[in-house]
Amino acid sequence: MEFISVLWNYILPFLVLFTLLVFVHELGHYTVARRNGVRVEVFSIGFGPELFGLDDRAGTRWKFCAIPLGGYVKMFGDADAASRPGEAVDRLTPEQRKVSFYHKSVGQRAAIVFAGPAVNYVFAVLILALLFMTAGQRHTPAVVGAVIPGGAAERAGLRTGDTVVRFAGRSIDRFEDVEQVALLHPGRTLRIVVRRDSGERAYALTPEPRTVRDRHGNADVYGVLGAVRMVAPVVGRVLEGSAAAAAGLRTGDRIVAIDGKRVSTFQEVRTVVMAGPDRPMTLQVLRAGRRAGLAIVPRKFTYTDNTGATRTIGRIGIGVAPPPMKRHGPVAALWAAVGETWSLTVTTATAIGQMFAGEREFRDIGGPLRIAEMSGDMAQIGLYAFVWFMAAISLSLCLINLLPVPMLDGGHLLYYGIEAIRGKPLGEKAQEYGFRIGMALVLTLMVVVTWNDLLRLFGAHGS
Repeated sequence: MEFISVLWNYILPFLVLFTLLVFVHELGHYTVARRNGVRVEVFSIGFGPELFGLDDRAGTRWKFCAIPLGGYVKMFGDADAASRPGEAVDRLTPEQRKVSFYHKSVGQRAAIVFAGPAVNYVFAVLILALLFMTAGQRHTPAVVGAVIPGGAAERAGLRTGDTVVRFAGRSIDRFEDVEQVALLHPGRTLRIVVRRDSGERAYALTPEPRTVRDRHGNADVYGVLGAVRMVAPVVGRVLEGSAAAAAGLRTGDRIVAIDGKRVSTFQEVRTVVMAGPDRPMTLQVLRAGRRAGLAIVPRKFTYTDNTGATRTIGRIGIGVAPPPMKRHGPVAALWAAVGETWSLTVTTATAIGQMFAGEREFRDIGGPLRIAEMSGDMAQIGLYAFVWFMAAISLSLCLINLLPVPMLDGGHLLYYGIEAIRGKPLGEKAQEYGFRIGMALVLTLMVVVTWNDLLRLFGAHGS
């Protein structure tokens, strides 16, 4: 029974996601190759023994293989799935040269190779655009709703009501962008520019490093801003058996006052409640256009903070409403998706750069097991989260494939760039050495991500 649960909740979502993204990537290579007159011999999803397949009229074998962790397009003249030239490529007949990948111009070959990552990028834009047209885009104004006492934002000098304009050199449009920048830079001092009293002010803000564990026990270090978005005091959920449930609070209620004192943000509600454990209070709520008074008593909750001190606060058992969703028309959705994808590009590229610069540990890289785990988590959260995750992974495949490593698309593009400058391709020995170096790097990466996956799986990643 447990195996069936893992299969349904994790393996199946992973196979759906990965198969679709690999198909899209290889379809980019295939389409541009065919447009340039190249014969494609094999279009494979997966590696290893073929499970099933079929031949089309153009002579291409479309097949699914036993190991669904990638795919490839084998063009006429290729020696193998890594697209190395075959030994007989120089002995082809004039007719065969017309359909050979290696007898196309350097520009045509570069276009065919670049098409795979490019289509992954375009695919990310398109599915985000579809998401924004249907479900909408999370769009919270970049206004500081509350500053956490003792947090990074307070130490920097930020105040409630500040509008963030720029952060770490990036223009800011939504509060989600502010949180994303902080998330990527734990312990690093960044310049933040806010609008206050019709003027702009710059501050130095250092996101506080925070170790966060997911529900599988995996530990990651993120930067914490120390401020929260402007959230209306609307009840998003009511916990069963809580003080809120006992008082009669309902999802959708808007809290307008506590003990006669007006509140305008959820953080104000939280501050009053936390300061009054076991103290009777009267909430004024707006429900279906009518006001109602509810008596409530916050319950005591004791916890240990980051300094090791024991604290007692009040809780009533309510959660915030989800961030506001802004649904766009077709053109606006496409434009918003382009901006969102670019933001994800900067975030992903920053994380990759931090790893190579030694600012972020390589143990943060996940492999197939990690992707399968996250695919299952996203699928269980809902379709919106799963489609968003698919867009992020599609973008990651694009960027990783463009790294200038032989065996990857970026390595081939590097060779073609050198060929364009020299007027002739690199010698066979140089290409062979490059291929071996690329093979070593790719295998090393596979070992690293597999080891990381196993450590995560067996809980060996501590804080």
